[in-house]
Amino acid sequence: MGDFVGWHCDNCGAEESYYMGGGMLGFNDPEVVKLAQAGKLGPAMKALLADGIPDGWTLFNERVFYSCPKCKNVIAGQTVRIDDASGNWLVFHIAPPACSKCGEGLAYWDDKVPMTLADLHGRCNAFVEEGCPSCGKKSVVVDSGSWD
Repeated sequence: MGDFVGWHCDNCGAEESYYMGGGMLGFNDPEVVKLAQAGKLGPAMKALLADGIPDGWTLFNERVFYSCPKCKNVIAGQTVRIDDASGNWLVFHIAPPACSKCGEGLAYWDDKVPMTLADLHGRCNAFVEEGCPSCGKKSVVVDSGSWD
């Protein structure tokens, strides 16, 4: 239940792919509850899920991606959407790791905004125009669609 976008180079085989959203196993994931109860997701999530998922509530894990503010590398992250049966959803962003390429961390207000599908399409389409970042050849193809 999400979208994917990526690119691959027909010349050298380099590629990137981004699967956004979540699948059926993302609903009420017991691992999220365990992490919250252990305090690994912060005090708010620990308080919300101290006794497990309350009756009538639904949790849904989603894959998201962030752009490194320093080098523009893509950083994989995760959000948890919480429906408390009121019809309103709370979105909890799990703190993403530092950039694996340059080590830069994400600042809360400026950088911890997940990339949109359009942002990721833009990144992939730029490689079509500019050429493969690995070999420089203009043989990059964009792949996209939906997954479940």
